[in-house]
Amino acid sequence: MHVTSIDRYMLEPGLVTEWSVAPGEISPSAVPPSYNQQFHLDTARTHGVGRSVWMAAAFDLPGTLDRDALAQALVHFIRRHDTLQTGFDVSPDAMARVDLDPEDITVVASESSATTSPDELRDHLRYRFTEACDPLTFPAYLFATIERDSHYTVVSAFDHTLVDGYSLVIALGELRQIYQRIIGLRGSAVLTEADLTKELGDPGSFLRYCELEAEAPVTEIGDPRVREWARFYERCGGTAPSFPLDLGVEAGRPAPQGADVRPLLDAADTERFEEICLDSGGSLFTGTLTAMGMAVHSINGISRMPLQFPLHIRQDPQWANAIGWLTTSAPLTVELTPDCDFQSSLAHTHASFRTALTLKGVTMAQVRAALGDGYRRTRTDVFMVSYIDYRRLPGTDDHDELNAHHISNVTVADDAQFWISRTQRGLALRSRFPETPTARRAVTEFLVRLREIMHDICENGVTPIAELTSQLNLEGTPVV
Repeated sequence: MHVTSIDRYMLEPGLVTEWSVAPGEISPSAVPPSYNQQFHLDTARTHGVGRSVWMAAAFDLPGTLDRDALAQALVHFIRRHDTLQTGFDVSPDAMARVDLDPEDITVVASESSATTSPDELRDHLRYRFTEACDPLTFPAYLFATIERDSHYTVVSAFDHTLVDGYSLVIALGELRQIYQRIIGLRGSAVLTEADLTKELGDPGSFLRYCELEAEAPVTEIGDPRVREWARFYERCGGTAPSFPLDLGVEAGRPAPQGADVRPLLDAADTERFEEICLDSGGSLFTGTLTAMGMAVHSINGISRMPLQFPLHIRQDPQWANAIGWLTTSAPLTVELTPDCDFQSSLAHTHASFRTALTLKGVTMAQVRAALGDGYRRTRTDVFMVSYIDYRRLPGTDDHDELNAHHISNVTVADDAQFWISRTQRGLALRSRFPETPTARRAVTEFLVRLREIMHDICENGVTPIAELTSQLNLEGTPVV
């Protein structure tokens, strides 16, 4: 899965068709929005329509598109996942979920239009997905196909309220399998929901997750997990962490968003870097975070970098095949040692990461309710770093062959956010930040230095931990 942003998504042009849902009757729902959905909807209510943080999954197949089979596959896919059967009614002082009847779902194909250049195709998709996949519209998703003489592309785009990054992998795999299964039947049998559950697994229910989250008991400030969050926010000034380089924007006043997508390490160097991190008692993720901290330090001398990172909650089997926004957040602090040694600094980062994992089980809704005035939201965005190893997700072995892409919209930003992705090709990084001259210079320098630091570690290695410990003891320095 190649992770990119819509401004950098260049496809061969072709005949474009949009596939949308005719929802039929819409009814109120008793299921409240999840915490993540409320956060997202509140931001959307502030910004208005047209700044949707949508994300899309795209894949290629050879030959000629079977339009009837795709229409049937889309209906099956939507009926399989209840998150795609809901949306939101948002007013200045309220937000409520609304439902559509899954049995009343039909998919309508638009008139097809020809595109003649990659730029024209990209601009068309960006405009239409931004218009249709907005949390203040319903249904907040849209499908598109691009047909050519020898192959075609299928794109599934959703507002973030409906999906997370993991969901895109599930959506890409399931939609392709359902579509090809229908083609294989060739009218000899009718594909049923029971057939799909048997072949693809139980889809779970994201709406049930939202109910359980709302029913979670009140957590007191005395809970050690809440106390850990309280300490984290207190050290960040009573709010969420911010990227420690000047981005040239005022908190809460987003600027147009800038984007960057680049490789960090090829496959061989990724293996080498991971080996060094593991030998040092860390992981590829915490090693990369430590290198990020070193890159910041090389620019402004700051040696402490607090951040948040997303954690999916799909370890519970009932959510394994579910599509929805099934992530929580965890706090982590990169703290460099005075000599900025990679290994000893990595030990700090990995210890912070392990502590963060102990906070599972308490939701962000519980944390914020317990903290009360101990937390205030000052920015639209939160400085976060995400990590996904796509090689470990089911159904990703042929993603290169499928030209699989995860595509995100470009909107506005008042902080920096980073998505680390590992594939068979190596390690890559997508960055999101305010598009100001100050931020562009700062983030570009940060990314260049990050890559230099990681390549230097791969090329020159680090002092073996036993030797480092011996040196520290000989020098009379306390061992961290």
